[in-house]
Amino acid sequence: YIAGINIESVCQDLIRENQYQPFSGLVLTDTFHLYEQERDMINDLLPDNSNKRTAQKKREIKVIVGNPPYSAGQKSANDDAKNVSYPNLDRRIETDYVNTSSGTLKRKLYDNYIRSFMWANERLKDDGVIGFVTNSGWIDKGFANVMRQNLHNHNSKIYIINLRGDIRKNILTKGLAEEGENIFGQNSMTGIAITFMIKNKKTNNNKILYFDIGNNLKKEKKLLKIKDFKSIKSLIEKKKFKIIIPDENNDWINQGNKKFKEFFKLDEKNKNISKVFNLNSPGISTNRDAWVYNFSKENLKINVKRL
Repeated sequence: YIAGINIESVCQDLIRENQYQPFSGLVLTDTFHLYEQERDMINDLLPDNSNKRTAQKKREIKVIVGNPPYSAGQKSANDDAKNVSYPNLDRRIETDYVNTSSGTLKRKLYDNYIRSFMWANERLKDDGVIGFVTNSGWIDKGFANVMRQNLHNHNSKIYIINLRGDIRKNILTKGLAEEGENIFGQNSMTGIAITFMIKNKKTNNNKILYFDIGNNLKKEKKLLKIKDFKSIKSLIEKKKFKIIIPDENNDWINQGNKKFKEFFKLDEKNKNISKVFNLNSPGISTNRDAWVYNFSKENLKINVKRL
């Protein structure tokens, strides 16, 4: 309702008509859940909203723009904050992204921003534009190799502006990653990317165009650069984009040295391949440290008995 009032008031300021024009385009809904079932949980409470919800599902749209939430699940098994499941959407992710992925952290493919990429590409069908500000992990992480291939196959052009700022990568490499500051400041630890995907069924020559904001930049410098760009068109005219040719592993950036595959393996699931270690295990992992570790011996006894 606040979003609706904002749109209506700006429109009124610009047009200055005698009669206030209501905006009926907004729907109160969970975007992903919109396509999971016909009726929503507030159908009886807000019938007008439900009617708009039904109308929106039938409407053909050409543009999806958003800043999807980033969440691959709870930080600890004690958080009781698991992601909501969307059976139909997650089934498509499982089929298209998960089953053939060679990555090890496949659960990250159910992150809400990854769901947004899947949902938006499904919703637009053959033609349209998708613009997202998201976690940048999907660009180069192993878990998203099949996702990258899928997006490349289904979009005639993909423009990526990598704003870097992966704080964890900076910490792990002691600054050698040169990720710089995050554009959202302390509100985000993950690297950020702006992505535009163009779907055009008449084009067969699919392209990936990539721009890196630069090494070790401060937040203010990154924001000034973005402001100076003004548009994708400006970046194209200034020849700032680099054309990416995916390798056989569906790596887009940081493509590894091919000689790495010739090295002797430390561990390998395939029994017919020689390796250094025959046994590979993460060790004991209860995910219940909060129950069995405590500075107080008495509190620990109480926790363990309760457990």
